Amino acid sequence: MSRAARALGLLAGGAAVLTGAGALVQRRRRRWITELTNRIPAHHVYWRERGRVREGSLLYVAIGDSAALGLGASSPRAGYVGLVADALAARTGREVRVRNLSIDGATLGVVLREELPRLAGLQPDVVTLGIGANDIWTFDPVRFRDEYERICAALPADTVVSELPSFSVLPVAGRARAANRIIHEVAEAHGFWVAPLYPVTGVGGVLDALHGSAGDLFHPNDRGHSRWADAFLPGVLAVLGRRYD
Repeated sequence: MSRAARALGLLAGGAAVLTGAGALVQRRRRRWITELTNRIPAHHVYWRERGRVREGSLLYVAIGDSAALGLGASSPRAGYVGLVADALAARTGREVRVRNLSIDGATLGVVLREELPRLAGLQPDVVTLGIGANDIWTFDPVRFRDEYERICAALPADTVVSELPSFSVLPVAGRARAANRIIHEVAEAHGFWVAPLYPVTGVGGVLDALHGSAGDLFHPNDRGHSRWADAFLPGVLAVLGRRYD
């Protein structure tokens, strides 16, 4: 067999291996999407319980999408909202009640139509907003800015908002950077603290992102949610300090 023939054989074998590996990843990803979808009702039940009124408790309101519900984590409490709530309780010595208004699959438009109306009448001590990841697939910067501005205009002072994550595993990082520029400009105009989610999730490159992702390669796992909480906490604690120190 000639060198050329052997080289072609090696290339063909390598391509077959890559194709097979890609198919395995896609099958695993589809199984995880089904698994996480099936967990959604239990997450809503958990957050309803965490939202029960208790005298003397701090009220933390979370607005967002499935990540704010804790999807991808081993339990809702291990999601970033749960971790932030636990950190608040540890810092203040007070019970923290959580009204998680987030909706799985939410976009900016869903927040405007369905989540913000449920914020009316509440008097939260802390509000976080983590939204925009589901808008990235059909990203339109004009629409994104308009809807994000309308959301921020309806939020209480001292709300803590977050950047979009880096999406290191998926080929949309450029869109995320463009969206984050808009988030920073709008948040600055409203005086909101911005949680630096993009660098926190992108610091270690693709392999590190994989270690921080659930099997669907989109939602954070426990490790990923812990990083999200770390991004939110400085702003949340600063807001709480301004109110009660």
